[in-house]
Amino acid sequence: MLNLFRQNTPLAALLLILLATALKLPVFLWPHPYTFIQTAPLANTVFTFIQTFPNYLFLSYVIAAVLLIIQAIFLNYIVVQHSILFRDTFLPGLFFILINSLYPQQAELTPQLISNTFIILMFQRLCFLYESPNPLLIVLDTGVYLGLALLFNYDVAVFLPFILISVVIFTSFNFRYLILSVLGITIPLYFAAVVFYLNNNLASVMEFTQRSLQRTLLTSAFGGYDLLFPAAILIPLLIIAAINLQLNFFRNKVKTRRILQSVGLLFLFGALGLVIENTNFIYALFYLSIPFSIVIASYFISNKRFWLKEILFFALVGLCAYYNIR
Repeated sequence: MLNLFRQNTPLAALLLILLATALKLPVFLWPHPYTFIQTAPLANTVFTFIQTFPNYLFLSYVIAAVLLIIQAIFLNYIVVQHSILFRDTFLPGLFFILINSLYPQQAELTPQLISNTFIILMFQRLCFLYESPNPLLIVLDTGVYLGLALLFNYDVAVFLPFILISVVIFTSFNFRYLILSVLGITIPLYFAAVVFYLNNNLASVMEFTQRSLQRTLLTSAFGGYDLLFPAAILIPLLIIAAINLQLNFFRNKVKTRRILQSVGLLFLFGALGLVIENTNFIYALFYLSIPFSIVIASYFISNKRFWLKEILFFALVGLCAYYNIR
């Protein structure tokens, strides 16, 4: 099965879409009601609009599934475009889908899922920093993407240091980068405030924002130790894959080495998001899944220990089915 995804082909893309749909099939057939998490102004606006549709619950599941597939394909495109794994493969997209389909809550349309789109876009722009003749524009772009993500979920503010440190990794320290990244963040926030003001909603938005920011941090909800079964597979794989990448680190091009350092940095800030995200740690997995899927894909990219890798893959698929059907 994995051999089908080791190649970047239209068949692999089609199978990826079919697999993502199949993993979400239980919630499509038996949609369970849930409350929209409204943690920021645009999340509140979007979810309020969706609720105007008669069958909004099913529609929200469909939108979430489509958005997840788009994210997986785009992340895979980034990995291939910048030769991060030196293989034209669909494995990063495959494991991005699997990691984000483990639990039924991940099928919901949440601010974390939506804002993760902008985190991927931010990472994509940072990958161009090393060869860019105008890195200031890229830093501004990353700030804008983070600002857009903030309009859906305030907790992504933790990624601001990620931008600054990544810029130092790819180029060098420059105080202008800090100014531009902060300026980029404020641009979407400013225009959102203008739109809300013109619609006489600014006061209610400010009140809503104040209530959201008063939530207690570092109180991530945890649903039980049975949810940690996937970690027994994913964490050892992550360690093995990270060691292999480290052993071959200096065989890579300078650009690839710096991108891999940025991936490691993204993992650290994604892990920090597990404790900062105070709604549920499951929702915070969206941010962690970006570096997770890239690193784990590097382990499965070769045919060595073929049957072991197939067993591990189907074990993850089985866990996805178990948590979503039970």
